[in-house]
Amino acid sequence: MSHILVVDDELSYRKGIVYGLQRAGHTIAEAESKQQASEQLRSNNFDIVVLDLCVPTERDGLDILAMVKTEQKNAIVLMTTAHGTIERAVEAIKAGADDFITKGFTTEELQFRLQRLLDEHRLRAEHRQLADENERLRREVQTRFRFEHIIGASSAMSRALKMLERIVDDADSTVLLRGENGTGKELFARAIHYNGPRKDKPFVVVNCSALPEHLLESELFGYEKGAFTGATRDKQGKLETADSGTLFFDEIGEVSQKVQVELLRFLQDHTFERVGSNTQITVDVRVVAATNKNLEQEVKQGRFREDLFYRLNVIPLNIPPLRERKEDIPLLVEHFVSAMEKEKGRRIRFSNEALARLEAHAWNGNVRELENLVERLVVTAEHELITPADLPQEFSADEEKQAFQQAMDRRSLKEASDEFERMFLLRNLEKHHWNITELANAIGERRDTLSRKIKRYKLKSE
Repeated sequence: MSHILVVDDELSYRKGIVYGLQRAGHTIAEAESKQQASEQLRSNNFDIVVLDLCVPTERDGLDILAMVKTEQKNAIVLMTTAHGTIERAVEAIKAGADDFITKGFTTEELQFRLQRLLDEHRLRAEHRQLADENERLRREVQTRFRFEHIIGASSAMSRALKMLERIVDDADSTVLLRGENGTGKELFARAIHYNGPRKDKPFVVVNCSALPEHLLESELFGYEKGAFTGATRDKQGKLETADSGTLFFDEIGEVSQKVQVELLRFLQDHTFERVGSNTQITVDVRVVAATNKNLEQEVKQGRFREDLFYRLNVIPLNIPPLRERKEDIPLLVEHFVSAMEKEKGRRIRFSNEALARLEAHAWNGNVRELENLVERLVVTAEHELITPADLPQEFSADEEKQAFQQAMDRRSLKEASDEFERMFLLRNLEKHHWNITELANAIGERRDTLSRKIKRYKLKSE
């Protein structure tokens, strides 16, 4: 039920409205003058104001209407008017009233009109909220894919970012992103779109490795009703959906020879036909493609068309694997920890030794593998400080290989032995959280001997 203010200087008429609305379950306040209306508006919040246009003021009820719109701009205003003041009622609508009703109405008619206004007001509010949310999401997406959100200060990453800066302002040239799985090819593709001239238009992703040939074809080009069994209506393909925006072909190296021919034809003049149709459709899109394959090798082996390769490779952009940009690992770790702190509600930090282990790792899964590891540790780590003891077993193996190589490079057996002993002590001290007594008992060594060796090798906890 609603909170309603009834403003009318005619006592009997006002009481009739108040009585009918109260019986319907609404909470009612009333006023007979501009001053009383002002007092009510200052002390209460109203969903609806039922206002007589002829309340005596300098401009009749229009003065009160202006006051309502100033004091409570979200309140619905229904003007009541006599037959001879319709023109004034229209003036009130222009001044901000939501509707008017001619006097002589029944309580049921008033209830119906008020309910309709409430429904319309709710729908408008929902539409505004949806529009605001869409605008917020649009700004969030554009902010998320700005260049500073592509993390990296290494020389390899700097080269890729400089190329990115040079190509985003171009609206048409085809870009081929090359890099291993997990390097962030889609992140680069979105950065190209959301920082370029087409940023307010669609960004459409086609995952070429996820669909078999016959489904990929209809997904790309769309189809006409009756083109095949199950085609019960016309359907737009992703090429049409992306019109005026950017079309991102992820893993373009996975498409079949048949689809390659059709893509080549499309890239030449941006025209195509829906499956089951002979009608030419033209779209305006920027094409960005990505692959983890060596397309030159695929061409040599006859698995990828050479002419399609050259059509795609107009602007090549190579994204380095994580093993070639290991100096970026601390930056990436900090970025992932900060993002997950908000999501998971927990903050962790990595010791220098733990970061060193991460930098020594091979990272076959690249940045995605690192992100997954950080998430796992944020969720499962027992302590806020992540040490090498908290890392999975393969990271210890990495360090042992590195330690072995370092020891092999020593000039004498004594130096090699010392290197192994230092690494052994460091690993086990971290495992036992630098409890020297506990470690001494675990490895069968005297505590004072351990203390001397820790001092000798200058081992310190963080």
